[in-house]
Amino acid sequence: AALPSFLLLLFLLLQNLPTLTHTLFTDGRFRNPLPMLSNNTRCVNGMLDEESICICNPCWDGPICETYVDLYSPRFLVHAATAVVPENVTGGVYRAWSRDEDLGLTCPLGPGQSSRCPCASVAYQLFAPPGDHKFTLDSATGVLTRASAGGPLLPGTTYTYKLMVQSVPVKGITDDLQYDILDLKIYVSPYYVRKIPWT
Repeated sequence: AALPSFLLLLFLLLQNLPTLTHTLFTDGRFRNPLPMLSNNTRCVNGMLDEESICICNPCWDGPICETYVDLYSPRFLVHAATAVVPENVTGGVYRAWSRDEDLGLTCPLGPGQSSRCPCASVAYQLFAPPGDHKFTLDSATGVLTRASAGGPLLPGTTYTYKLMVQSVPVKGITDDLQYDILDLKIYVSPYYVRKIPWT
């Protein structure tokens, strides 16, 4: 009588073996089976590997990759700067540089999909005095450019602006966006001499 019950127990263990093996990490840790979603997929922002383990996209975490992770704020490399320009300046005037430590800490570095890091993506914005349209700022690159129809620049005048770098919003995420501010002065020098590099 003991033998058939042993065989029955062995049969049940063997039948459930695939379920047990796919919940085991390679380092020996167990994970709970992932709940199925209504669309019959297990990963919201990721993909299943061959062992049915959810591999999350960069900046996503959780059992089914449902939690957005943005651990670090974007930061300017400097918080105050002055650019000296001639009164007839055209093109680029200043480049704002920033960093977001989510790139490399939250997201892995390297080629391909691992280098795409939405929680480290930033956008730049220019704050100018009312009616001042002398410069425009590229929201993606942080390059400040002289506006063609922005009115004349007065020699000996200093124009002051604030630049903001802000994390880019992700659809469906309502957390407050993280940001940093840079104070920028643009001095129009009447004695500006453009230096031509040796060629």
